[in-house]
Amino acid sequence: MKQMEMSKYLKAITIGASVLFLVFVGWFLPSIFWQMVLESYGTFGYVSACVTVWVTAVPVFLCLWKFWGICVRIGRDDSFSKENAKALKQMSHFLLVDCILYALILTGCVIWKWYVTYGLILLFGIFLILMICISLTVLCASLSHLVYKASQLQEDQDLTI
Repeated sequence: MKQMEMSKYLKAITIGASVLFLVFVGWFLPSIFWQMVLESYGTFGYVSACVTVWVTAVPVFLCLWKFWGICVRIGRDDSFSKENAKALKQMSHFLLVDCILYALILTGCVIWKWYVTYGLILLFGIFLILMICISLTVLCASLSHLVYKASQLQEDQDLTI
């Protein structure tokens, strides 16, 4: 697969993931919260749950935006660049913020015993999201380091030719 084809493919995946995530955060979760939270905690609980989800969605959209820039640089045949390493490092920082937010949410669920009302599936879901965020944070940080090292090797090779 050539660089431009790979770039177009990755951009299409990024657009698809962004649209699906936007529908999930903007429509699906609020409709679920409407049924679950509104009955038990009223309007304030519903609005709080929606705002919490939307705040935790911001780092994900920032990561998708940074990944779009990586896709553009791949299309320009600049895959191993310091800009890509920097973007991956920033993505790991965004995901780390999400990890902290979900850890706080999980702690709040345990302290206020929301698992009694909603069952342990709530704790399991938040814990699963937290583990995915941690895994993606480590993955982005590792890739950032590897891409940076590859960019240094490529610069050294370009100087010797």
